[in-house]
Amino acid sequence: MRHLLRSLLGLMILAAAACVTINIYFPAEELRGAADKIVEEVWGERSAPRTQPPPPAGDKGSFLHRLLGPATAHAAQDINVSTPEIRAVKDAMKQRSDKLFPYLDSGHVGIGADGLLKARTTDGLDLRARGELNRLVGEENADRQRLYREIARANGFPDRVQEVQSIFADSWRENAAPGWHLEQSDGSWIRK
Repeated sequence: MRHLLRSLLGLMILAAAACVTINIYFPAEELRGAADKIVEEVWGERSAPRTQPPPPAGDKGSFLHRLLGPATAHAAQDINVSTPEIRAVKDAMKQRSDKLFPYLDSGHVGIGADGLLKARTTDGLDLRARGELNRLVGEENADRQRLYREIARANGFPDRVQEVQSIFADSWRENAAPGWHLEQSDGSWIRK
């Protein structure tokens, strides 16, 4: 009986030490890198240069916890941003960017807190230019929404489109050229 209890105790300790937890997580950092790359591709030389912050140093816990605690394996995810749909959307956005730049430069268009473009004012524009501004902003925002949905779908998290948009919003705003208008969370506008 004593031998059986020792064997069971030994098996329990061995099983506890061998536990591996696999975390499937939302790949925010990988997506942030992909978002920056896409913004740079779409805006080309007009995007502001970015500096990468150093990666945070993680606390690995005590030696005993690392030795006996459950090991954690993260499923690495390579963000897929080269499906035919994504490439088509990026190409359309890139072709449109040269027409949008004058409106961004003049302040008629700004980048909203949500990363979408917003017509700030039409002062000084004739009827034809107003129509073009509204058409360009509408087409750009529709393509940005399609891009976010397609990236989320292609990478297996179709229910996280809002998170994809939030990450891209940061990238659009951080890569904006100096002098462009950025909407603040309270709805006011500042120049970068």
